[in-house]
Amino acid sequence: MLTFHRRIGDRHLLRFSFSDRSDGDTRKASFQFQDGKAPIFPHQVHGSDVSIVTEWGAHHKRECDALITKAAAVPIGIRVADCVPIAMYGSSPDGPVLAVVHAGWRGIRAGVVAKVVEHLGQFGCGGLRAIVGPHISVEEYEFGSKDLSRVVGALGEKVAGRTKDGKPALNLRAAVEVTLERNSVSLDHLLDRCTAQDLRYWSHRSRGDEERFALVGEIRLL
Repeated sequence: MLTFHRRIGDRHLLRFSFSDRSDGDTRKASFQFQDGKAPIFPHQVHGSDVSIVTEWGAHHKRECDALITKAAAVPIGIRVADCVPIAMYGSSPDGPVLAVVHAGWRGIRAGVVAKVVEHLGQFGCGGLRAIVGPHISVEEYEFGSKDLSRVVGALGEKVAGRTKDGKPALNLRAAVEVTLERNSVSLDHLLDRCTAQDLRYWSHRSRGDEERFALVGEIRLL
């Protein structure tokens, strides 16, 4: 599990962790986050809906692709196996706020990042930053020309590329970078790891894997 820490003020520490195969399949009830607490995961639908999490519980049923919390000791997560996991965070007058985002091409085109930024703004967050996790690379992501044209129409030519075999491809990394820039979110860190090439991660697109790894974020009190 690869973990990043970011300190906010004198009282809060943000923890963002990206699991891998060695940490287990996040779809199974046996998957536990650090400290033995099960993260809250939404039911992901490749859309742009966002849900606010105010407390930890075992039976959260949310149909959305991003979760936001400002509550301490409440781990929130999303599951991926090629799509882009994005952790976003900022500081509000009441303390830090964090978000975890499942960004597939449909969600990116639908505006999931913009929706998260809008919600964070409602909390009074400023100086928004993002950590981008492992996802499928343009070299491995062959994409239909019709859908590619739609994404290019929304985000620009930077998101179009070619696979290692020279076929039309979608550059998810570029799509996320363009989207973050448009929404005034600074890129804190980008994990340059391709889920189709790096066997530490599952890949639904290249290997047909059904398992999922996770991005989990949590606010901790110092």
